[in-house]
Amino acid sequence: MNPSTLFLAAAASLAMPGLASAKSTRLDIDRLSYDVVHDAARRGVLAVDRDGQPLSFLLRIGKGQFLPPHGGTGPVRLLTVVSGTLSWGDGSEVDPAAERSFGPGSVIVIPAQGGEHWAAARAGDVLLQVVVVRDGALSPAASAQVSP
Repeated sequence: MNPSTLFLAAAASLAMPGLASAKSTRLDIDRLSYDVVHDAARRGVLAVDRDGQPLSFLLRIGKGQFLPPHGGTGPVRLLTVVSGTLSWGDGSEVDPAAERSFGPGSVIVIPAQGGEHWAAARAGDVLLQVVVVRDGALSPAASAQVSP
């Protein structure tokens, strides 16, 4: 590349900084709009599809809050525990003996059919990130871990 072409390319990148490089942005999750779901948790939507339906959202469950059985049908959902310890049960009937605990970093797959479950924040506040897999599928490695 000759020096004048190199100079023009550099000048163009300075004139259009948005095109030269994009910066990552840290979201302030306290500035999201939250709505109440299942009378117990607050949902802050991060991304929506072209129809305005949530694709990714944060779910805040305050200490002592309980989400009754729900979610029997719908798309596959991936829940990641960001903070706290989530108390979780599968099924339409609450069975404390079958409750499991998931800590930070745990990823839970909720199937599209038969995925009824309940959840609680028994030990303290819980923050989850939920991703809706509406038009896609789990990767082969993730799918191999899901029970039929």
